[in-house]
Amino acid sequence: MLIRKLRLDTLKDKKKMAQLGFEEGIGFIPFAGIGYEVFKTVTKNDSSPLRAAAAKKLAHDPEPDAAEALVKAVSDKNLAVRAAALEAIALRGDPSLLPKVSAALDDDKDLVRFAAAACVAHLSGLAEKPSNSNASKP
Repeated sequence: MLIRKLRLDTLKDKKKMAQLGFEEGIGFIPFAGIGYEVFKTVTKNDSSPLRAAAAKKLAHDPEPDAAEALVKAVSDKNLAVRAAALEAIALRGDPSLLPKVSAALDDDKDLVRFAAAACVAHLSGLAEKPSNSNASKP
């Protein structure tokens, strides 16, 4: 019953009917289907590059909310956003974020794991610097 209603809704929607007609009709033109698939892929609404660029811009934002946004982005569904957030956290140089990003070391994507390892190593080095520099002073 639900499927029948969905089919009727499609028939009543002019835009969906036009798209259905176009997709069915393009099948009769040799190799046109390939071009249409490429067009759909290129024009797909994907905001992950924009989110990754925004994460990099937050690296030098002094607001605490920016740090929390970056920590949240470390668990984003897109690996480019996760890696960019880790890079931005490393650039912030805030060792207090270290416990919040260490879980990214177990990410299933190599790129994110490597970015997390670099971030953890950098932040760990920053956390140790003040104590070492005070010990060397007379």
